[in-house]
Amino acid sequence: MNTSDMHPFIHPLSAAVDPAWEAKSDWEIYKDIAKSFSQVCVGHLGKETDVVLVPLQHDSPGELSQPFEVLDWRKGECDLIPGKTAPSIALVERDYPATWERFTSLGPLLDKLGNGGKGISWNTQSEVDFLGKLNYVKPDGPAKGRPRIDSAIDASEVILSLAPETNGQVAVKAWQALGEFTGRDHTHLALNKEDEKIRFRDIQAQPRKLSPARRGPDWKASTSPTMPVIPTCMS
Repeated sequence: MNTSDMHPFIHPLSAAVDPAWEAKSDWEIYKDIAKSFSQVCVGHLGKETDVVLVPLQHDSPGELSQPFEVLDWRKGECDLIPGKTAPSIALVERDYPATWERFTSLGPLLDKLGNGGKGISWNTQSEVDFLGKLNYVKPDGPAKGRPRIDSAIDASEVILSLAPETNGQVAVKAWQALGEFTGRDHTHLALNKEDEKIRFRDIQAQPRKLSPARRGPDWKASTSPTMPVIPTCMS
């Protein structure tokens, strides 16, 4: 799928013809790699715990706490404090034999953390439940009960369902989440488009325009009837 800040339409780059010979789509290629890796890693890699550096997120308290110059702990300018003067440090469990199962399913962290960006987040349980009905769920294995992402179309439906730009209900939740920080109600910016939900076959039949009302607070651009894009009008 294709869209950008300067491109107010969303449309899929669909195949004009089926891939020739043994050629495959990117999704199928990486899915096959994940499946083969899950098989060959058995006996070498199992459930491992990795130490991961998490960068300070955009518009997060960690980033906003550094309004001036950034001090470098490597040069002795400050102490190394994870999440303040250095990236946060997290422990992440990797289940390598389950790589393919995880690649082809929607992860459980969406249930726990929700979705979001630029310092805000919102609950996505209703969207996860919908994707389970639309794409069906894994019947067994490490990802049992999770919505399936077997095909590139399934992956597209996940993006379209979770993004405020293509799901009016999510846009309302995103503006509501921003209101918790500002103390003001912003949901009026998306309420008139709350029932609009774009599906993959909608954009395959015809590119769909992303209306200003449906763009969430993480956008810094909007559209008007006379101009394709008005950058930073929401900033």
